[in-house]
Amino acid sequence: MNTRIDAGLHHQVVRGLQIIWLAFVGSIGLYVFILLLLSEQSEPVEADFVEVLRPVFWVLATILTIATFIWRQQVADLERPRRRTTASGFERLRVACIVTWALSEAVGVLGLCLGSITYAHLDYMPFVFLAIALLFVHRPAAWPIERFLREDYRR
Repeated sequence: MNTRIDAGLHHQVVRGLQIIWLAFVGSIGLYVFILLLLSEQSEPVEADFVEVLRPVFWVLATILTIATFIWRQQVADLERPRRRTTASGFERLRVACIVTWALSEAVGVLGLCLGSITYAHLDYMPFVFLAIALLFVHRPAAWPIERFLREDYRR
């Protein structure tokens, strides 16, 4: 049995996942651009209101950060044999990638929300850096794409 993956198929699949990943990274750049434009027209916000919001947003960002790793390791269930599912291994991997990237980007969205309220760079830039770091940690090269393609190609 030939377990070699067709080079064209492999390139197409990997390129598709890279494009999706780049779209998530690019959206974070768009958020920063939007906030920079909005901050030009900002009015001060009540300090008490902001002091209550900051910790809430950081707790949510922490939960989302942890969720990216939990999803990737446990919920996506990539390392365990399939249990009564009709989805191929690669289909499960693709869904796991996209959900993990969406959770990572959600940290940037939290920054967008907090930044649109406070218009302070120090409020939203840490969220942006964290989202970019998460997307880098979960980049396409960090996933076992080759192995899952090989498994599906054997069938």
